[in-house]
Amino acid sequence: MLFIFGKRRTRIAKYIDSDSICYPCKASDREVQVYIEYFHLCFIPVFPIGGKQIEMRCRNCGDETKLESVEQRYLSLAKTPFYFYSALILCVCVGTYWFYWNRNKEKQKREFVDKPSVADVYIIKKGESDEATYSFLRIVKISGDSIMVFHNDLEYGGFVSKLTDDDYFVKDDTLVLSKSELIEMQDRDEIYSVKRGYGNGGGFNCIR
Repeated sequence: MLFIFGKRRTRIAKYIDSDSICYPCKASDREVQVYIEYFHLCFIPVFPIGGKQIEMRCRNCGDETKLESVEQRYLSLAKTPFYFYSALILCVCVGTYWFYWNRNKEKQKREFVDKPSVADVYIIKKGESDEATYSFLRIVKISGDSIMVFHNDLEYGGFVSKLTDDDYFVKDDTLVLSKSELIEMQDRDEIYSVKRGYGNGGGFNCIR
């Protein structure tokens, strides 16, 4: 992936000053422009670099002599636009969204584990990082504290969210778990997620 980054300079304000006199021509007609440099990533501003810079020019004779009093006045007036922090704002928004999405996902998963329902499908994760394997369990019957499940036929070496076309739940090999065992699996992070109300898109209705 190609990332384009670097520095850019842009004008953030422009003023016409008529309060100070140009010494060469004695006119009171000075154009004042304020600039700022910023770091960008793919041309999206990330943060300003250094302070604001000012340029001034007499519109009558073109003299570019800077007057400190004029400079200080307009530097204080010119405000750095908030969009110069666009990338940082975007990162904060994405991070905040991910945090709340992940928290709600974990909350929903725990609710499903605490109150299991027939046809729920559990994505089971065992191991860590690149060595983790994934499989599926499908609840077929709940009787008191006993939860009967079918396991799928294949084991996956990477994350999957649905059964492949050649995979299915094995109906002749029923496993029986207690609710406390499910909660323990949840606490060990073995239950990666719980699918409920999934329809036909995940292949979870394929039982042989």
